Amino acid sequence: MENTVWKPPGEPGLWGDFLDYLREVAERGRVHPTTYEYLVHPERVTAVALPVKMDDHRVRTFRGWRVVHNTARGPSIGGVRYDPALNLGDVAGLAAWTTLKSAVLGLPFGGAAGGIPVDRGRLSRAELERLSRRYMYGLVNLTGPEVDVIAPELGTDAQVMGWYLDTYSQAKGFAEPAVVVGKPPELAGDQDRNRALAEGLVHVLGRLAGELAGRRVAVQGFGQVGRAVAAALHAAGARVVAVSMDTGGVYDEAGLDVPALIAHFARHEGFLGFPAGGITNDELLGLAVDVLVLAAYQHVVTAENAATIRARWVVEAAHVPVTFEADRMLSDAGVQVIPHVLATGGVLVSDYLEWVQTLNQHFWKKDRVNRQIRAVLDRALAAVEAEAEKNGNHLRSAAHVVAIRRIDEATRLRGVYP
Repeated sequence: MENTVWKPPGEPGLWGDFLDYLREVAERGRVHPTTYEYLVHPERVTAVALPVKMDDHRVRTFRGWRVVHNTARGPSIGGVRYDPALNLGDVAGLAAWTTLKSAVLGLPFGGAAGGIPVDRGRLSRAELERLSRRYMYGLVNLTGPEVDVIAPELGTDAQVMGWYLDTYSQAKGFAEPAVVVGKPPELAGDQDRNRALAEGLVHVLGRLAGELAGRRVAVQGFGQVGRAVAAALHAAGARVVAVSMDTGGVYDEAGLDVPALIAHFARHEGFLGFPAGGITNDELLGLAVDVLVLAAYQHVVTAENAATIRARWVVEAAHVPVTFEADRMLSDAGVQVIPHVLATGGVLVSDYLEWVQTLNQHFWKKDRVNRQIRAVLDRALAAVEAEAEKNGNHLRSAAHVVAIRRIDEATRLRGVYP
């Protein structure tokens, strides 16, 4: 099977991580050969050249990608990442992980992802808008609410989704708000995606680890996701003792005042001056806490530092922050890892519900949306826990088995065309 695997040019990135975990499940006989063949070949890989007029009137050409990984269970959905370190392997991996996440959650989606290797902070707002519109225009005939739905990811946000929506609608000649999710509320969207992710994570963690009140928690990463997760954990009664970014963080054994810290961070764009002790990123990872939340970036815990992890639970609030080798080491050491396909499921369910509401032009109150998110997460957890108990798998393997079994069945029912 290996000699037929699609390989991106350059570094394998997150696609390599996906293949490592897929091989693990395949070796245990959990993947039908036909399904395996589908999963190791993305359905569509699109590269687009993006000429953009910069503020100095020069034209600069960026490059972008959109990868549709698998649509056995429905139209694809996935985020767009703006990140200077991005490569095609990362985009393909993000798409593949969304395929698995959709399946384990029981949602009628396949996985896709896109991105542009660009540092958003180096662009003016006008340049960012022109680049975003050019990217969407390059994909306008390959996307749509029943084809491929676009969502925010690292480096993109509700405003970027608004530009995508307008560009798509202008090109098509009619308004089509369901082509994107995570758009502003004024455009029939939901700006509470980070809150949905955070509250979903807290719900999953509480279901698996028990009562959170008083639990000592460290959060690595304090961007939009990390701040939302820290706030949700604080609201649930957990004692958030440390948070950090790559430049450092703050620590207080008695527990940080998270709302005050978030307000301070917003005012000062950092931790400097906040009344708490300092801590490095590496020191935070090695704290003896009940829960370590990884909310920053991929490949944070590796074979080189996995032995320093002393948390009882590690929660992935980013895509693949624990490498394949480190995951094995943590499992052997008795550390329970909640994989991102479960931990961040709340945001994908929120995206699905936004898509459904926008398609039907019928909008629900927030409490109904929250109940439905929790119900979907509970069904997914029940299936994963049953698989883990039945076959002795840890949570990540059990989640992958559940997801691939569902993709298997969809592939079998659809058959191979022609």
